[in-house]
Amino acid sequence: MILKTIVPNRIHCRLALCFVLCLVFLSVGVGAGSVTAQETTINTTVGGDRLIEGGETVVLDDPTANVSVTSDTAIDLIEIRIDDEIRHTYRPNATTFKRSVPLELDPNENTVEIIARADSVTSLKTTVNKNTASPRVKYSSPFSTSIKGGPENETSVSGGQVTLAGTLHTVSKVEQIRVERTHIHDGDDESNKARKVHIITNPGESFSQSLLLGSGTNEIEARYTDAAGRTNTDRFNITVSDAATPTANLDIQTESYTDTARIRGTIQDETKIGRVAVERASNNGSQILLASSDTHPDPDRLSYEFETTVDLYNDNEDNRFKLVAEDAAGNKKTQTFAIDYDPDPTVSITENRTNRTARTVRIAGNISEANIDRVTLETIDTRSGERLDLIRVYEAGTPTTAITFDHTLDAVPGETIGKLLIEYDRGQYTQTVTPIVRSQANTTSQAVENETSNPDLVSENKTNNEPVSDEENTSVSGTDSVTNSSTGEDMPADGDASATPTLIPIRMRDALGGTVIVGAVYLFGHWV
Repeated sequence: MILKTIVPNRIHCRLALCFVLCLVFLSVGVGAGSVTAQETTINTTVGGDRLIEGGETVVLDDPTANVSVTSDTAIDLIEIRIDDEIRHTYRPNATTFKRSVPLELDPNENTVEIIARADSVTSLKTTVNKNTASPRVKYSSPFSTSIKGGPENETSVSGGQVTLAGTLHTVSKVEQIRVERTHIHDGDDESNKARKVHIITNPGESFSQSLLLGSGTNEIEARYTDAAGRTNTDRFNITVSDAATPTANLDIQTESYTDTARIRGTIQDETKIGRVAVERASNNGSQILLASSDTHPDPDRLSYEFETTVDLYNDNEDNRFKLVAEDAAGNKKTQTFAIDYDPDPTVSITENRTNRTARTVRIAGNISEANIDRVTLETIDTRSGERLDLIRVYEAGTPTTAITFDHTLDAVPGETIGKLLIEYDRGQYTQTVTPIVRSQANTTSQAVENETSNPDLVSENKTNNEPVSDEENTSVSGTDSVTNSSTGEDMPADGDASATPTLIPIRMRDALGGTVIVGAVYLFGHWV
């Protein structure tokens, strides 16, 4: 009985022991991935950021990875692989491992994997993006390049005004462009260098910067910085081979009535204006308007406006000039010109008619192109030389350059001249005026022709004892008769048959419905 009861108990114990062992194996998780993760742990940071399974991290340069591995059992092997290439191997033979490991990465994406083996294998795989590409530039001015190809070391241009331009190619936004121009004058001594810095902020996808260069060599340094702090710098030289002469636009008096003349104009150049002078051709005398001692760029010397005066001489051969404009490279622009010196006043007579009846002469006109101090107008009897009349046309404390006059002076018809005496800054100028006197025969013939061709014209308007104009040279009474008002100087004496036949003005009036000619004609020395 006792034996029967003992045997089953042993079998039960064995079954119970097997069941307990199975539970132990299951709890330990031998060979199962999820269970292994709980036993061995890998922690890795880069730049303070923790790497996670399947994640992505961006770095600017080769980072240092801080690797930490812990396990319940001794760690037999640790490997660090980059793009499936074993880069680092460690055998700690301990339950913990800590190490700072430098990672040498290729540009752009890198697959980093950390593997640890203890009683089982545990790994951590992540992506590290090494973004080290600094900004690239595709230049379009003053030369052309590709994105990867930089500018040539030396570029030659023909003028000092150029534009540095291009498009930007970069992963991160370019925040600043710094362009420095250094012009070298007479060697490479620091004291002979002229620098200019241009800053462009937030240019976007392209940029354009105007540069003023000096004749000769100009060193250019262009630095491009993106938002991540990465910088790309291009260094090159631009040589200005200036062969163009300056241009000149002149405004010059071609003649002058004073002993000086005004000259003004504008000189322009693509690089720099070095010297401007006005030279006199006759004696090589020169007036320096602008001079420079160096070739350094100067924005104020691209254009030069001037105004000056030159002295004039009596001999116009001495009034020939030459403008010389020279740029910093030695190119010269020469322009010759002449100025006529005519100091005498210009007189224009607009009226000089004699009134026979009033025995006066009207002289009118204008005087210009001189610094006039005083003007006198007088009439002189040509037979006796007697001064008949005199008028002061202008006299003032301040000289004037233009005078208009209109005056009536006493005269002897047919025997008078007018004389203008003009006092100006160079002395006195005299001009004689011969008044117009219409002959008696011409005026009488003209009167007959006018009245006979118009029979309806009646001389009612001439019955009011109005003075007759110089064109008629007659006076008419209130009757229909005609009275000769001329003196013996105008009419031939009786019996002088050799005298030129003269027609005396006649009158017309209405009579019996027709026109009757009233008057007398003195013809061939007889009254008809």
